[in-house]
Order: sequence, then C-alpha cells, then structure tokens
Amino acid sequence: MTDKSIEQRIDRLQAGGIIDMHFDLLMDLYEKRERENVLETEFLPEIEAGNIGVVGVAIYIEDRYLQDAGLRVALDQIARLYAETQACPQFVICKSYNDVEKSREEGKIALLITMEGAEPLGTDLNLLRIFYEVGVRSIGLTHARSNAAGHGGIFASNGSSPDGLSEFGQDLVRECEGLGVIIDLAHINPAGFNDILSIMTKPPIVSHTNARRYYDIERNISDDQIKMIGERRGVIGVNSVLVSPKAEQSTLDHYVDHIEYIADLIGIDGVAIGFDFFEFIYSQWPESAKKELAEKLTTPQFIPDLRNHSHVRNLTRKLVERGFHDEQIEKILRGNWLRIFKEWL
Repeated sequence: MTDKSIEQRIDRLQAGGIIDMHFDLLMDLYEKRERENVLETEFLPEIEAGNIGVVGVAIYIEDRYLQDAGLRVALDQIARLYAETQACPQFVICKSYNDVEKSREEGKIALLITMEGAEPLGTDLNLLRIFYEVGVRSIGLTHARSNAAGHGGIFASNGSSPDGLSEFGQDLVRECEGLGVIIDLAHINPAGFNDILSIMTKPPIVSHTNARRYYDIERNISDDQIKMIGERRGVIGVNSVLVSPKAEQSTLDHYVDHIEYIADLIGIDGVAIGFDFFEFIYSQWPESAKKELAEKLTTPQFIPDLRNHSHVRNLTRKLVERGFHDEQIEKILRGNWLRIFKEWL
C-alpha cells in the first residue's frame, strides 16, 4: 500500500469515532472549578484531533478528601461536568445507548459518567439511585485501596487482601445490574474479581488494564481472568500507562502487544480501549506528589507517541501496520464497547 492509501484507510477507520472507556477528566475539572470553559480550551482540541466519539469520564476521590468529603466532592465533580458541557455544546452527557447513538449521528462527543471506586456511596445503597439519575453508567468497586465494598489489587505481584467482596459490595453488584450500571472489574483484587463474576449475569468489563503476562502486578489482569471475561462475552480496555514498568518498553508497539495478546486468548470481540491518559494531571503535580505516587502505587510510564487523545491516529496506523483487518480494528476502536452499551444501557 502507498502512504496515501494507508492514510485514507486510517481516515476511514477513524471516521466512526473512537471510544475510550477511562479518562480522569472529572477530578481535573473539579480542581479547576474556579475557571470557566476548561473543557473547551484544554480538552476539546485534543479530543477532536483524535476523532474521539465517546469517553468514559471517571469520578475519582483522592485520599485527601476521604472520609468526610467523598460524597460532596463526587457530586461537585458531576456538577462541574454539567456546567462545562452546557458551555461547550460539542459534548453531550449520555445516559443510554440511544443517547450515545444520537450523539454520534450528530457528530457530538458522548460522555459517559463512570465511578472509579465506590467511596462516594459509603455504605448507603440508596445513593446509587441518585448517582444513576445524574448519569453514572459504570462503576468500578475499588481503586487500589480498600473500601466498604471490597479491596483493590495492589501494584505488586501479590499481597492484596485475600478477602472478597463485603455484603455491601455484593448488594452493590446486584443493584448496579438491576439499574443498568455497567460493572467494571478494573483495579479489584483477585478474590473480589471472582466474587463479582459469580454474581453477575450480564457481560462484565475491565475498563482499563493490561496483561499481567507483560507487567505482573495484581492491578493488571491474568490469563485466567482474561479468559473469564471472554467466556462471559465481556470486554477488556487496554491501558496506556501500565504497558511496562520500564520507560524504554513503554512503546506503541508494546501497547499493541497487549491488545494482540488479549485477542489471541479470547478473540477480537473481547478487547478495546481504556487509555487512562494521565500525563495532563501528573505534569501539574509537585515533585512531592509524584514521589508519593511512586511510593504508594507506581510511576506511570507514558508512551511517547500515545500521550493524549490527539495521538490516537498513531494507534490506528500501528494496528494497520501490525496486520489487523479493518473489521478487527473497528471492533477494537469502538464496536466492542458499543455492543456492551447496547446490552447494558
């Protein structure tokens, strides 16, 4: 193929819009809450440049806001998103599959509100209904820490709590499935992972993770876990910042290795995108905060040519170069997530 024909093929593949199921947008909007038009000035150009059609935007509560302010900060994060999308009509908060399809037809960017860690709920299942009404459509029960629902997988090869979900966590899974809130197994510890799958009946997702085969930490996903997701017709989003613990191995090619590895294990229908772009937040931190993250969790390794949403074309090109067919690429970039939305939302 000529360079021109490859670029035309990439144009065609990108045209339907890319779906990224994990982006830490809301914590950044909250920290910049005294400013206006943050979404339009800081995020819209990159998102449009990458042909992003749908983004899962996560509520995440930093340790400094727990325990007392978790609920308030979560609601404030959602309030900021509503204010920012009202000021920037290119974005639409979507609550159903039909909403997502309508926004895509209109050339808008669909935002699905997700929750990374159930801390805002405390132990009150009634609050789930409130978050559902304001738009939360996916919940991962934990981040790396423990909470009332369960325990996170740690950034080491073993050592997290041997305990599974609490009674509250089990009830939360059932309630999410009843409401139509997608259950996300990202970050959960191995025992919790098994517990969630024993309760669920709909296809599970792991919004952003990597293969332990290449980066062996509990926070990532083992071969057995990948197969368990595949057996249930679930989807795994591949993360861009945990491709390798080593900077020199954090490359676009190695990112595609993770995609290929998961596809080889469970088929192309089981793998998608959950970039977890984080450099825009990390770069704002003082050195003390970066050191604290390294000590507590890990040092994120950013892929030079996949640092933000404007670089997604590089991924599409790499998938073409690696021999994926158009139908396979379209499933990775959007089709597999759309199937999940259709079944859940």
